[in-house]
Amino acid sequence: MMPLSRCKESIMPQADKRTLLAEGLAAGDDDAALHARLVTAGISAAAAKYEIDRLAKDPMAAQLRRQAARMAKQRWLFANLKRLALEADEGFSLNTLGAPDPDHFYRHYYEANRPAKMAGIVDHWPALTRWSLDHFASVAGDAVVEAQVERNRDPDYEMAKDDHRRLVHFGELLDWLRKDEASNDIYLTAYNSGTNAAALAPLWDDMAPIALLDDSRPRDGFFWLGPRGTLTPWHHDLTNNLLVQVIGRKRVSLAPPWASARMRNSRHCFSDWGNAALPAGPGDDDTPPTLETIIGPGEAIFLPVGWWHQVEALDLSASMSFTSFRRSNAHVEDYGSYGSL
Repeated sequence: MMPLSRCKESIMPQADKRTLLAEGLAAGDDDAALHARLVTAGISAAAAKYEIDRLAKDPMAAQLRRQAARMAKQRWLFANLKRLALEADEGFSLNTLGAPDPDHFYRHYYEANRPAKMAGIVDHWPALTRWSLDHFASVAGDAVVEAQVERNRDPDYEMAKDDHRRLVHFGELLDWLRKDEASNDIYLTAYNSGTNAAALAPLWDDMAPIALLDDSRPRDGFFWLGPRGTLTPWHHDLTNNLLVQVIGRKRVSLAPPWASARMRNSRHCFSDWGNAALPAGPGDDDTPPTLETIIGPGEAIFLPVGWWHQVEALDLSASMSFTSFRRSNAHVEDYGSYGSL
């Protein structure tokens, strides 16, 4: 009679063994750790040894082991970047720059992939005194605009942006915003700019070139408008971005690219933390190190490519964002990780 342990193993699908081996190889297990993984899953010690011996001739196993070694080196590098950031003289912090010199900004922030809060870069904008719901109504109240709507019914509203696009009358939206009710259900975002840049063209007359940006694109930028309570969940952008606040305040939370493992990035550029309010500070073994600031009218924040961020409107909020820097900002061209990671 066949021993009971062998009977159990004989009905275990071979795919289960291969899955366990693949998971172990991807995790960097050596042969002893692989053997323990299989035995723990109920496979006999002899069968586990047989499967592991076969790996020596399996080119796919060799490639998985090589990739695991590369990932281990990447984790080592990220750990050192974390150490350098936390041990800096100023600690892990967000600098605030007053009317920064463009050369200084590009050398120490843009090229260094380092975020910064800024003041004094749009003091010359008429929008700072003109923009209000009344002004929006007077110059574009009859326009039809595109918005993201019905976001509250969908936990993945940011990933499923196309499903939430709707055309609305701008004047009716403005009337609703006058109620000053907190909501995350409707929001004019950068994703709607294909329609809104034309529909709201008069608002661009209230802006002027920003010294940090490429002044050959004077009518560039993406318009954001929504009530207090709008929340853009944790994600990273595929370009460098400058977010300028005109009306109201926004809370901006950030986490560095070297914390991607703790940002739980399993799909495209989104974090599984979603809308979670992560505590500002150095983080721990589970949570990432985060920075937090609030930007108000006339203030801006530079969001470097790859930096994780979450943005929440604390008031009725109108903002502009820009990608037209003086350097190439085409990082999306070689990005291919749109699916599961």
